[in-house]
Amino acid sequence: MYDRIFAGALLLLSGLIVWAALKLDVPFQYEPLGPKAFPVILGVILAITSVWLLIKPSKNDWHPSKEILGKILAGLVLMTVYAALFEHAGFIVATFIVGGVFSWLFGEKPIRAGVYALVMSVVSYFLLSSLLQLNVPSGTWWAGVF
Repeated sequence: MYDRIFAGALLLLSGLIVWAALKLDVPFQYEPLGPKAFPVILGVILAITSVWLLIKPSKNDWHPSKEILGKILAGLVLMTVYAALFEHAGFIVATFIVGGVFSWLFGEKPIRAGVYALVMSVVSYFLLSSLLQLNVPSGTWWAGVF
């Protein structure tokens, strides 16, 4: 039963992803496929796998406990916080905060979670900005500092 609920939510999400991608309007073309292709492809793959899960759910009788449901809810809240912090606090700070809390939430000790999140956020920032040459926000709150 939980598989079908999850699959229905993912199917709705896939529709929203494709709809948002098709609404994306860019005044210039900076790559061969354009910025719509990747989200549309992901949305279609997500829709196909969601339909498969709706048709043929797992035979597992697992039911989430209150602890698991709390972690899922906390994860949703954290991702909302990440989206809100992303441009203002910047990639490194937002990823550090959310990565550290996620690590701690799923069982890591606070110090190790913080170290992991710091390394992950700094390394991924430089990989994205230098290696892949993507525009990753450094944060509007830090505009005068850096």
